[in-house]
Amino acid sequence: MNKLLIAALLSLGLSNVAAAHGAHVHGVAEIDIAIEGKQLLITLESPADNLLGFEHAPKTAAEKATFKKVSEQLQNTAALFVPDAAAQCKAATPVVKMPDFGKGGHSDIDAEYRFECATPPNNISLTLWKNFAGFKTINANLATAQGQKQLKLKAGQVLNLK
Repeated sequence: MNKLLIAALLSLGLSNVAAAHGAHVHGVAEIDIAIEGKQLLITLESPADNLLGFEHAPKTAAEKATFKKVSEQLQNTAALFVPDAAAQCKAATPVVKMPDFGKGGHSDIDAEYRFECATPPNNISLTLWKNFAGFKTINANLATAQGQKQLKLKAGQVLNLK
């Protein structure tokens, strides 16, 4: 695996990740996963509708409460991604970019999750399936020491990194 490629993925900012992905499709999210040495990086890009159930500025009390709840849930890394216990990963504080809804039309939510692990994980449980029923498919792009691959995951699937 090209260490330069993994290093580049690990150093990407949220704006670069969002620009790198394709069309905005409801029910589909993109995650990028890069592992180099003890570092694990997971970025998430999703239409706001998958998480919030809407893509406009929250208007009602219920929508405002949903926006706040989802913002809080996305800050709880353990409620979204759980590397296997043997890897002994510790999560850093995530970076979450909620939509500002200023332009109208489609809105996305982007987030970045970093972990420091004792050893590279063999798999990651995607506990976000339980919290967000709006996800039907997650397209996962992996960059590890074993190479690169893309996976299309359905609800409930564990992400196997080997």
